[in-house]
Amino acid sequence: MKTKLILSLVFILMLACGDSEKKDTPEKSIAEKEVTDWARPGAQGKMSGAYFTYRNQLSVADTLISVQSNSAMMTQVHESYTTDDGLAGMREINQIIIRPKESLVLQKGGIHVMLMSLKEALANGDSITVELNFAQAGVVELKMPVLSSN
Repeated sequence: MKTKLILSLVFILMLACGDSEKKDTPEKSIAEKEVTDWARPGAQGKMSGAYFTYRNQLSVADTLISVQSNSAMMTQVHESYTTDDGLAGMREINQIIIRPKESLVLQKGGIHVMLMSLKEALANGDSITVELNFAQAGVVELKMPVLSSN
């Protein structure tokens, strides 16, 4: 809760202090992209999940092409689903298109980032970095706190 409040205040201050000329180019700073984020704890060699909201501030649609993190051997975007028979599962999503001025929400039980074969244990209070590769915005680096629950 405190992390979200601090991120919101930082974002508001950056908007207030930024220059008045608005550019609609992929070179916008991470703070201008309105990102909130966190990752679950996990044991070394096991899995974790990362969750965030990303708002596309561009005037054109953008596509999330891939994700990566130095904290894991493999990083993928997954979606959770339930079959007609009531079986739950996850499957990889290769690309996600985000319309202009719309948000992509990654959350538990929905679309999320899977961090597989963790290189080190992730404990509450640690932080990790996840890189999002977009077709228009390029690479967006997110530094995420590791939280037991959010």
